[in-house]
Amino acid sequence: MPEYQRALTVDASPDELFEYLSKVENLPDYFAGLKEAHSATGDEVHVTARVPAEATAGGHPEQVESNASFSVDADRRAIRWGTPALNDHDYGGSLEVTPDGERARLAVTLHTEHDDPDTINAGIDQTLRNVERIVTRKPRLQN
Repeated sequence: MPEYQRALTVDASPDELFEYLSKVENLPDYFAGLKEAHSATGDEVHVTARVPAEATAGGHPEQVESNASFSVDADRRAIRWGTPALNDHDYGGSLEVTPDGERARLAVTLHTEHDDPDTINAGIDQTLRNVERIVTRKPRLQN
C-alpha cells in the first residue's frame, strides 16, 4: 500500500498544537475533505467526508460516512487513524507533532490503496495549510 508523507513547521508550542489537533471536534477545521467528526465508542469516531471526484470509481465527488479508529498517544504527541474498506480502498494514517526549537513540526502520513500521488499530496498539503492558517489566526490555540 503506498505511503505519502508531508511535513510543516509552524510557529506554535508543540504541546498546545497537539492538544488542539487531538480533539475530535477540531478535525473538520483542518483535515481537508472532512465535514464532520464526533466521538463514538472507545477509540472510534464517526466521520462524514467528501471524497473528491478523482478518488472515486465513478469520477464524481461523493459524501461518505464511516466509523474510524482514532487513537491518541499524548506522550508521543501522535494520532493514528484508519477506516475499514471505504470506497473500495483502505485508508489510514498518522499525525505527529515534534519540537523544532521553539516551534512545532507537524508530520502527516497517509496509507491508502488509492494511487494518485498528485491528488493525495495536494490533500495533505491542504491539511497542513489549514493548520498553519489556524495557528497564525490565533495567538494561542483554543482548546
